[in-house]
Amino acid sequence: MNTPSNSSRGRFHPSTCPTPLRTGPVACAPDSDKIRTAQLVVLAAALSASLTACKTGAYLFGSHGEKVKMQFKLSDETILVFVDDVNEHVDWPAARRYLWDDVTQELLRTKSALKVIPIETEDSFRQTVADFNKLSAREVGEMAGADQVLWIEVQDFLADDQITEATNAAYFVVTVKVLNAKEKDSRTRVRIWPTSPEGYALTADMTGGAVLKEKTRDAISKALTAKLAVEIARLFHDHRTDES
Repeated sequence: MNTPSNSSRGRFHPSTCPTPLRTGPVACAPDSDKIRTAQLVVLAAALSASLTACKTGAYLFGSHGEKVKMQFKLSDETILVFVDDVNEHVDWPAARRYLWDDVTQELLRTKSALKVIPIETEDSFRQTVADFNKLSAREVGEMAGADQVLWIEVQDFLADDQITEATNAAYFVVTVKVLNAKEKDSRTRVRIWPTSPEGYALTADMTGGAVLKEKTRDAISKALTAKLAVEIARLFHDHRTDES
């Protein structure tokens, strides 16, 4: 038998085909094609394994959202969370309490604060202290025995089940400041964060679709305060942009 020349390699050679089981033409793949097919199968398997490893790594070690540093570190001592609505923007009274509850839970959950004075202390002052509404936030903090006051001032509020706008159907707007409750001598040293006297502004809002889903004013208020509390707490602990 003559050995095929180099120029004929990779072509079909009847002599190399297996004997057909039935009569008629038989397709016989060249050896080089078989090798190439096997290589592609191995490569595909390797790529699949690599992709699976990447997904597993992302699951085990977390996603790679951008890390954001805290704006300010609260004291390890006692904090008074004081939600102040001097101009009575909040026309759903429970919303103020919801915000206090949600902010306190977020601060403790993220270890942004270690000790928070119970809301009952403030409630007691409102009932027993004459002219309570004339006291400054710092003075309330001092009375409560706080080291710092997390002063949350309400600037605007809307939680209505009657939608008037599609993109800004409900909102809760506040400014945030941190005060030294023990500083009585100098007003300029009472506010220890931020440097701006207006405070740090934050807004939680909802679309018309989200409002329709919640249905009631109470549910809308709870959704707003939950979102706002997360943003407030993030001011005081490191976090990643993709964290919930």
